[in-house]
Amino acid sequence: MNKVTGAIISLVLITACTCAAAQSCHTDIVASAPAQRYHDHGDGSVTDTRSGLRWARCSLGQHWQAGHCEGEPRRLPWAIATLMAEDGWRLPELAELSSLTEVACRDPAINATLFPDTQAAPYWTATRFINADGDFWQVHFLDGESLPDRADTQAYVRLVRDASPAPAE
Repeated sequence: MNKVTGAIISLVLITACTCAAAQSCHTDIVASAPAQRYHDHGDGSVTDTRSGLRWARCSLGQHWQAGHCEGEPRRLPWAIATLMAEDGWRLPELAELSSLTEVACRDPAINATLFPDTQAAPYWTATRFINADGDFWQVHFLDGESLPDRADTQAYVRLVRDASPAPAE
């Protein structure tokens, strides 16, 4: 095998690898999003008992089945992401999505038991970045950092819905 052929094979193997890095968590840091803070509805959603917000456990494009997220998460431009929400689901505000970040973990920086198969990548929020025209905030779940980006770039989506109103007495 010559050097060119060897280089091509190496490149193909590198680009074909679908290996996912394992999440790393520090046990000496107190969890910021512990599982006991959430109520599991058993339907692919959990409610944060602190905020009352109900979260989709899977990224948009995936569906909940047999205790994990199946399918491929979808990366979308911001405007398309906003159109995908229905039946009371919506894009979260920056503070809401940031509340899911787990400071003790990275790659992804989220409670992976509650939100399995979360991409260690940017997720859209509904919050506009006020210093630039057409930019919106994202939460990057590699490390939990918040950053703005142009609305025409693509990012993942995790939908949320507001707390149900209390029943009338």
